Amino acid sequence: MQIDEIIQNTALLLEPPGVYFVAVLIVLIVIGVAIRRRPKGPEGPPIIKQMSKMMSRIEKGKTIKDVPVKSRQDIITESFEEKMHAVGLEPSTGSGHIPTSRTPLAKCLLDHGVDESTTDTIISELSDLESKEAVKEIMDAAAESEGVSFTGVELDMAMQLALEEWLRSRRRTSSPE
Repeated sequence: MQIDEIIQNTALLLEPPGVYFVAVLIVLIVIGVAIRRRPKGPEGPPIIKQMSKMMSRIEKGKTIKDVPVKSRQDIITESFEEKMHAVGLEPSTGSGHIPTSRTPLAKCLLDHGVDESTTDTIISELSDLESKEAVKEIMDAAAESEGVSFTGVELDMAMQLALEEWLRSRRRTSSPE
């Protein structure tokens, strides 16, 4: 008897009012799941999301949290290390980062005891200098740094390398492309 009742109740669900009720119930469940899984914050790349959060904090009068920022050197180092690991090599991390380039001027400064970060700064800022005198002043300041050992001839050679590098960088930035 019980099996007959189960079959009759199931047959009642398959009749038109029961089918409509089940279909509406399934549609409501699907819509509920879709709404629940929808992202609550702004859509787009992570930087857009960060900016939206910062703007809403400003509008509410709250303080803005500092966003973690990676330097260009850190990004280059990470990329280099990933590529080294991909081919099975282990990069040296003794200096803290992988240098991006070594010009003759940079090699000369490093060989005479100028700090690596100071050397990188000098090389990167060289093209922004306005005159030969400014280049010479920078080199004099680097030569007077603690732990730096330049003789007169070596300092003249370093200044000549700096002037050549400065002229080369000025030509690169002023040449029409």
